[in-house]
Amino acid sequence: MLKALLDIIFPPVCLLCGESSLKKGFCEACLMLIEKERITTPICSTCGTPFLSPKGVDHECGRCLKERPHFKAARSAFVYDGRLLDAIHRFKYGGDTSLAVPLARSALGALDQSNDCLVVPVPLHPLRLKARGFNQSLLIARELARLTAFPLSYSNLKRARDTGQQVGLKSVERNKNVAGAFILQDPIAFKGKKALLVDDVITTGATINECARLLKLAGAEVFALTVARTVKV
Repeated sequence: MLKALLDIIFPPVCLLCGESSLKKGFCEACLMLIEKERITTPICSTCGTPFLSPKGVDHECGRCLKERPHFKAARSAFVYDGRLLDAIHRFKYGGDTSLAVPLARSALGALDQSNDCLVVPVPLHPLRLKARGFNQSLLIARELARLTAFPLSYSNLKRARDTGQQVGLKSVERNKNVAGAFILQDPIAFKGKKALLVDDVITTGATINECARLLKLAGAEVFALTVARTVKV
C-alpha cells in the first residue's frame, strides 16, 4: 500500500528518456525501440553471432568451426545499436547504475541454461574499477543471479593485468591483449561446476574466451551471457 501511495506522489519515470512510465525501468516507447535490437534466430549455435539472413536454423558459424572457443555456448540478448546502445552507454560511461536492473531483466530472455550455474562477472582491473567506481558486469550479474536464484561468484576470477581500452583493436590484437590477463584465486571451486560468464557487451569475444579458458582448465563447463554484442554488417 505504501508503494502504491509513493507511486502516486512520485510516479515512476523512464530511466532513459525521463518520461512517465507505468513501471520502473523503461517506458513502453523506449522498450519498443530497445526490442527492435533483440537478436533472433538463426544464430551460431556456439558463439551466438546472428546470421544476416533471417531464414534458416541455428548452426555453427565458420569462425567457430575453424577454431572452437573455450566456452560451450555464448548468447547475447541484443545487437549493440540504437536505443539499447544509448542505455548501455548511459549505464557504463554515464554512471547511471540504476540501469543495471532493467538491462539484466531484458537480457534474461537470451539465457537458455536452466540448470544451476555459478554466475561469474567479467572482472575489472582495480585501477579501472577505481576510476569508474563500479563494475558494470558485476551489477548485471548480481541481478541475473537474483532473478535465476543461481549462486554468484564475484571474487574468484580476477583481472591481474590492466589491459587498457580495447576499443579500436582488431581481433588478433584483442586476443594478444587479454592473454594471461586473468587469474583464478581458487580454481578448485569450479571443478565439475557449470559457470555462466556475464558481461555487458561482447565484441570479438576475446575477453570472454580468455576467461572461459581459465574456467575450463579448472574443470568447469562454461557458458556466457551478455546484454549486447556488436555485429558486423
